[in-house]
Amino acid sequence: MTVLLIRLTLLHFGLLLPVAVCQGQPAAKNNGSSVVLSGPSESSSQRQYAAEDQMALRGVVRRAPGEADTAFLRRLFPLSFSAEDLVSYAWRPSALGKQLFFPRREVNEYRQEGEDAALFVLDPFQPNTYAVQKLLLPSIGDVTNLSAFFFADVDRDGQKELLTLVYAEVQELGTLEHDDGTKERAYARMTQRHTYVFRYAGLNSTGHPRYRADTTPRPYLNGLATAAAVRRALARHQARP
Repeated sequence: MTVLLIRLTLLHFGLLLPVAVCQGQPAAKNNGSSVVLSGPSESSSQRQYAAEDQMALRGVVRRAPGEADTAFLRRLFPLSFSAEDLVSYAWRPSALGKQLFFPRREVNEYRQEGEDAALFVLDPFQPNTYAVQKLLLPSIGDVTNLSAFFFADVDRDGQKELLTLVYAEVQELGTLEHDDGTKERAYARMTQRHTYVFRYAGLNSTGHPRYRADTTPRPYLNGLATAAAVRRALARHQARP
């Protein structure tokens, strides 16, 4: 029997495993305002992700009259968008409709170490015209993933913020002790969890609604696995005198 002498939560302890690289999935290329699927190569996928990122940087996308939410987003973000992850919510009240939220979906299981996760926000500010923004969720480990997001009034000012929960596997170095008393250095993989907060930042110089990260330290919201746990921690913090 061996014992790993390291200050880690045993519940989250796991073996250090090699990262699997999977077959590439069908990628896509830009074709005007829509995107057409092409070959299954990794480089094609990366080019399509870059095209979608450029669309977000331009900041505005247009929707065809009568176009359904899912059809609209599949047309513009065929790789990043997954219908089951779509959330429609009135974060910023608007007579033009609710905002659309979806996390960036990876088309295969290969991810670069240290890569950020991302959440897209599309906000209608003119008829059939949306401001689009890609909210970056900074890496907290080897591969960072978005597990949940929800809305709550964090600072009790009457305006709800967007809370995003991310997790990542990280390597921790410790000491492995054997029954005969010998020791050796060893690695373990641990799950880290973090909550990022975003808030509405008003209109930019061109009249587009924008959102920004709130960098206020909130350590009481970190290390929690579910949205329900974050809500409870927030309620306890707000109930303090």
